[in-house]
Amino acid sequence: MVKKNKTITRYYTCKVCNKTHKIKLNTNIAEGRTKFPFPHVFLHNSIKNGELKELLTILYIDKDVQIRGVEIQELGDDNLFSKEQVVKITSTLMEEIERLREDNLKLMEKIKKLKKK
Repeated sequence: MVKKNKTITRYYTCKVCNKTHKIKLNTNIAEGRTKFPFPHVFLHNSIKNGELKELLTILYIDKDVQIRGVEIQELGDDNLFSKEQVVKITSTLMEEIERLREDNLKLMEKIKKLKKK
């Protein structure tokens, strides 16, 4: 039987566009994570003074799927991301990749132990 993903609605206020946004997160988004709060990244737009801006939004989610922090970065005009933004995004992603790698190793060890039984 296919299990349908359930979502939970959360709200955050963007300090750049001064709007409260509704976001739906999977209720299982925190499952298997060992580090909290963890980043959830997405893009949204803002029109200010007739100018469209792309905003990189990072929500920091806790184990109860509550938003514990919000970070907004405006994307540059000539490049999609500035050097500083690329460094910050990359370091955040590398931390998450390392966490996932460690979790994978732990799960592989558990599988090996279960197979031996």
